[in-house]
Amino acid sequence: MPKVKKNTEELTVGERICRAEKQIRKFFKNLPADKLKFVAEPIHQFAVTQITLQRLSEELEKGDVIELFEQGKQRLRRENPALKAYNTTIKSYTAQLKQLLDLLPNSEADKAGEALLSFVMKSPAGKK
Repeated sequence: MPKVKKNTEELTVGERICRAEKQIRKFFKNLPADKLKFVAEPIHQFAVTQITLQRLSEELEKGDVIELFEQGKQRLRRENPALKAYNTTIKSYTAQLKQLLDLLPNSEADKAGEALLSFVMKSPAGKK
């Protein structure tokens, strides 16, 4: 029976990470074997971070950046906790992207950087 490709929305978080990891790994297929063994874990972490960013972005799209918070009789306006997590994660994502692109030769790094950016912008988090 042929495999039916699921929409991103239908995938579990683990499946989304696995799909992102496969997409990212394609950019490193021409890397020498000695470097390739060191890239597997950073690629995985980058995919996890990318999916985390997408999930945080989806959460932010559902609500406000500033929310009403009630604790007992107190009512306060506060920054959405997802925004703080998003801001922290985006910094990590940027550092990881630079680390991975630095492993590629310059011409391949430029192509991979453009393709990775395009991939992120096509994802649910990148859509406007």
